[in-house]
Amino acid sequence: MTKIQKIWLGVFTGMFVIPEIFWSPVGNLIYSILQNSNSVKIFRPNFLTDSDNTNLLLFCLAFQLAGLLGTIIFTSKIKYNLWIKSISISILVLLLVIVGLIFYIVFSLRNGISF
Repeated sequence: MTKIQKIWLGVFTGMFVIPEIFWSPVGNLIYSILQNSNSVKIFRPNFLTDSDNTNLLLFCLAFQLAGLLGTIIFTSKIKYNLWIKSISISILVLLLVIVGLIFYIVFSLRNGISF
């Protein structure tokens, strides 16, 4: 990999990791989905868990989706052992699917549940 490709890999990785460290939008939503009770507790309360900030949550999730997609593209260009490369790409694809599903759920329910 060239130096520019390594820099872009770091940028795209940071696009997923930094929002997850600061606000944990994916961790909060997965934690609240996995709870089996009527009174759901938030894993890490922050401003994104407020129902008025749905657009900011959607932006943060879209930012993370773009970061994961770029990380997958640049990870596929790295010349590592095939076994290590396939495991890391499969983990990244799993994260991409999870974040994509959460983005879809938040986007679908941004106006509330109504008929």
